[in-house]
Parts: sequence; structure tokens; C-alpha cells
Amino acid sequence: MAVDQQRKDGIITMEYGAFLRQLSSVKVFQQETYAYKGQNVTFYKDAADGEASQKAACGKKAVRTIADKDFNIPNGLRIYCTSAYEAQNRAFNKDPAWNDIAYIILGTTALNGGRLDATSNMNIPGFVKGDITCIHEIGHILHAHARGDDFHDADANLTGAANTAAQVSGYAGQNKKEFVAEVFAGLMIGRVFPNAVIEEYMGYGGPH
Repeated sequence: MAVDQQRKDGIITMEYGAFLRQLSSVKVFQQETYAYKGQNVTFYKDAADGEASQKAACGKKAVRTIADKDFNIPNGLRIYCTSAYEAQNRAFNKDPAWNDIAYIILGTTALNGGRLDATSNMNIPGFVKGDITCIHEIGHILHAHARGDDFHDADANLTGAANTAAQVSGYAGQNKKEFVAEVFAGLMIGRVFPNAVIEEYMGYGGPH
């Protein structure tokens, strides 16, 4: 489906504007490039964030986990690690010119806190919360890039709640986009879902 210019402008103002606002107070980023299986990610570590290196380590674990499942990480992936007050764990997939981007912010609740009913707060052997948080956010970007403009179209099948969300997590019940990201994260960390969950996930264009 095509997204008209008015809707694009609104999404850019809301989404990319949020990206800029959340990082506006950061004075210095320390940049680090990480490569794994021929795929690259750039980390931007807030010099004032005492947890930035730990968040970056979680980002690396997320990249390895996804690549080891034979997925390609998003092109040009950037992961911003910051303790800025407004910063939320969030993925961004469009720039002001409506080009695909792959930016993630790991904010104040990346390692601790956040929603207790999310997959990231489950006790999964071999993974900590930050790993799963980053996998979830990468899942959003992969989903958005695969769906194209459909991801942002109000008339696409991504509005409302997923029917099988309760079998995934409480957070998956927020909406279909969060459902897809939660299922993706679950699959990457070894969770097994009923067929009905996988069928619904695939129906929404979940990364596969």
C-alpha cells in the first residue's frame, strides 16, 4: 500500500523527531564498529552513560544471536547507548527523506526495569535483559523494512491487537507490531510457540 505525503510527513515529524529529541542532550558519543559474520554495526556510546559499554556488549550479543540464526542484521545498523533522561528503548526505520534507516536507542531501562510482562524480563538461560531488548528492537526494523510502506499504512493489517498475543507475553498484547517483535525475540532466544502464534506472526510479515 502507498503512504501519502501527509502521512509520511506526520510519521517523520513524530518518529525521527523523537530520535533527535532523545539524543539532543548527549554531549559526546564514543564510536565503535563491530563486525560479525561479515555484518557490521556501529555503536554510539554516550560518554556520560556508565552503562554504555554494557549496553554495547548486549548489542553485540544480539547481533551474534540473530546472525547465528541465519538472519542478516539491518543494513547500516546503529545502536545508541545512552542514559539521557528522555531516551527510551526504541527502533527507528525512516529518515526525513523516507529512506530506510536502522537506528536503535538503548536507553535508561535497557538493562534493568521496563515492562515486567515483556520477553526481555523473562528468565532465559544464556541471555540478560539487554540482549533480548536489543533483539526485540532489531526485530522491529527487520519487520518494517520487509513490509515497506505497508508498515506505516493505517489501513494495513498491522493495526489492533494480535489474537494469540497472550501466548507470547503481556507486552505482545499492545499491538501487532509489538507482537511481531516479541515473537521474533522469542524465536531468537529459543522459545517455542504454538502453530497458531507462528501462523499469525507470518501473516503480519514477521521476519523469517
